[in-house]
Amino acid sequence: MPDVDVLVLGAGPAGSTAALTAAAAGARVAVVEAERPGGACVHHACIPTNILLGAAEAYLTAREMDVLGVFSAGEAFQYARATARREPLIRLLADGITAALRMRQVELIHGRAAFTAPDRVALAGSRDAISAEAFVVATGTRWQLPAVPGVPPERVLTPDQVQALLTPPASALVLGGGPADTVFALEYAFLLTVAGSRVTLATPHPRLIPALDADLAEVAAATLTDVGVAVLYEAAVVAGEGEQVRVRHRDGAITVPAEVVVAADPRRPTTEGLGLAAAGVRTGGAGVPVDRACRTNVPHIYAAGDVTGGAMLTAAALHMGEVAGRNAVGGEAVTRLSRLPHLLHTVPEIGWIGLSEERARAAGHQVHAGVCDLGFTARAVALGARRGLVKVVAEAELGEVLGVHVVGPGAAEILAAAATAMQAELPVQELAATVHWHPSMAEALAEAARRCGAA
Repeated sequence: MPDVDVLVLGAGPAGSTAALTAAAAGARVAVVEAERPGGACVHHACIPTNILLGAAEAYLTAREMDVLGVFSAGEAFQYARATARREPLIRLLADGITAALRMRQVELIHGRAAFTAPDRVALAGSRDAISAEAFVVATGTRWQLPAVPGVPPERVLTPDQVQALLTPPASALVLGGGPADTVFALEYAFLLTVAGSRVTLATPHPRLIPALDADLAEVAAATLTDVGVAVLYEAAVVAGEGEQVRVRHRDGAITVPAEVVVAADPRRPTTEGLGLAAAGVRTGGAGVPVDRACRTNVPHIYAAGDVTGGAMLTAAALHMGEVAGRNAVGGEAVTRLSRLPHLLHTVPEIGWIGLSEERARAAGHQVHAGVCDLGFTARAVALGARRGLVKVVAEAELGEVLGVHVVGPGAAEILAAAATAMQAELPVQELAATVHWHPSMAEALAEAARRCGAA
């Protein structure tokens, strides 16, 4: 008889969710984790980043209080005080995950595990082995810093190293790449600029966020330039020159100040040392391939989260963890990652779910689109919002909502409503007819839906 029903490798968002889901179904579950529960999200990415971004947002709000008729003293952003909040909050969340696992009677094993056969793993530095009916690999990603020509390695920082700084650098060059990395790049460019750094953001793309609808891209870019970020498009680093970096971009070349270079795209799936070959699990350069059931090529071995090399976002990891946990105990769940919301915690927020109008047309859809300018919504006016848009993209004949894109305050809440509507497969006509509280930012979602030709 196996030692446990389900063994999970990793206690990040995907792993802990898989473990809790399987345990809730009555399975005997164990989790092997080399560090503290919580994974990159709690310790290095979402949570510490949002702690700092929350402080930056509060600072900008306070700085503009005169617009709303409230006195503002104009204090400088206190970066060290903002970073000091991280550890207590991170510890609180990590302890909460540990408590949740214990409450479900999930055994938490500290260490590293590697497959020695398809049905068992060995713990590093020990003779102990653990057998299981099913496995979930959820080991996340690791940072792999790129070499930047002419820039000493100690001046090339990952986002979590930026979080650990006691004072912001005088200047920074922020590099971004893939979809998840674009989120990191924009958020850290925004954060450091608010903190007082002179920031240049270099993107290899012809526009700031490739997945964001073109109608909103210029507004999104303006939100960064408003706070002082210089953006270079179709950019690539040529070489460092002291505390400066030469960058080639679509309009030529420029030398920018860069006390540090922030590399927002060096995450790679953690597959080394797991013994996946001994279990017969196929891997690739992009991670562990899985189907929509989060199943690898070995039927009883699942993988979830960043290690699969897909959308390296916590929302995706949580969703995949639940699917893997259900299926590890005999379920038949499938992932729905095409309806995954994306959000940047800048001021204002930038977010999207589903397809842009261009990508919908490129996929062969006949579409209608509607746009609502937030400047005409009562709630945005009351908040003093200077710019913002909501765009709804719908299939022309049947009214299926294909995408919702937002730049403006309250984008997270607007996307939550959009995600629910898309999950329920409500046609755009129903989205347009939904009654929202007045005044609220969500009214803009209904208005954009009403402006779709299909509505």
